[in-house]
Amino acid sequence: MAVRKHNGKEYPVPGIDTAIKIIRPTAKWSITGDEFDGWEDEAGTDPPTWDEINAEMAREVEIYNYYLYERNREKEFPDLKDQLDMLYHDIKSGNLNNGKWITAIDAVKEKFPKPSEPEPDL
Repeated sequence: MAVRKHNGKEYPVPGIDTAIKIIRPTAKWSITGDEFDGWEDEAGTDPPTWDEINAEMAREVEIYNYYLYERNREKEFPDLKDQLDMLYHDIKSGNLNNGKWITAIDAVKEKFPKPSEPEPDL
């Protein structure tokens, strides 16, 4: 199951495999197209319906979309070595409130703001 991390919590990357793993965590399966070729679950459950899978994938997409700002920020933040160099020079010059580092970080956070709605339940 593919996941991403945010503040120490994991959230799912949307997909059929992820949805099935969340719905039936103890199952092992194989699937071709929209048919299960194999299904084995120590809990004795039947395969989920496509309605269940689609509902779970919709939930996963909602969560994944919420954290788009985070993935965009990752691409835009300066390299960590560059950030440390900026921070070092800001500290040396006593310019912590509006130095190069804080300006660079603020610019990315303003470009990709955190959504105003509450974080989704994971």
